[in-house]
Amino acid sequence: MRSAILCIFIPLVLALISCGQRKRDAFFYEQMVDSIRKAEQLKEMKRQAGVYDDPVEAFYDTLQLCPLPIQSARNTFSKLGQFGRVPATVASMLGYPANTRLKALSLPKAHGNHTLLLSEQVDSVTSTLYLYTLDREYKPIDHLCLYEERDEDRSDDFGKVIMDYFITSSYEVTLFYHYVSFNTKKTQKEQSRRFIINPDGYFEEVVIEVEP
Repeated sequence: MRSAILCIFIPLVLALISCGQRKRDAFFYEQMVDSIRKAEQLKEMKRQAGVYDDPVEAFYDTLQLCPLPIQSARNTFSKLGQFGRVPATVASMLGYPANTRLKALSLPKAHGNHTLLLSEQVDSVTSTLYLYTLDREYKPIDHLCLYEERDEDRSDDFGKVIMDYFITSSYEVTLFYHYVSFNTKKTQKEQSRRFIINPDGYFEEVVIEVEP
């Protein structure tokens, strides 16, 4: 008889303990979710008020947003929008020496990652333009050169290679390479390359399909 009672009583006790544990787990989970939600709300309120805990985030939040699609404006990047000067702290995070002359313009996110145009002043008249992808903490993931001018000494000629670009609203990036001869002054289109941004924020080259 005693054994029968124990067989009934022990499972009931274990069931009650298990039920209580589940309730406590659910309570702690709700508390955790509520804390995260409140922290996000506080962060958004501070951001709207112009108060930032992270100076890097503060810089990126002040950048002008350039809508897509966009196409090459050659060396006159100002036609794309008002580029903001990059502080030394951000330049270092991007892998540049602190004294590098950099300017940036924000673009719409790609797969949840931040993107921006980065202009590097090469000399008094020439700049190079890059497309950067950054993670949610604004750490660089990958980058792609969109525009540059470089002299090229060929066996039969001397000239300059110039890049152009076109970026669609779905982040399909097409690069065009031109060669300008210093002797004949003629411009010759040499090749085109196309890239996409994968969900991890990296650039992947894709085949350009030629229409029949």
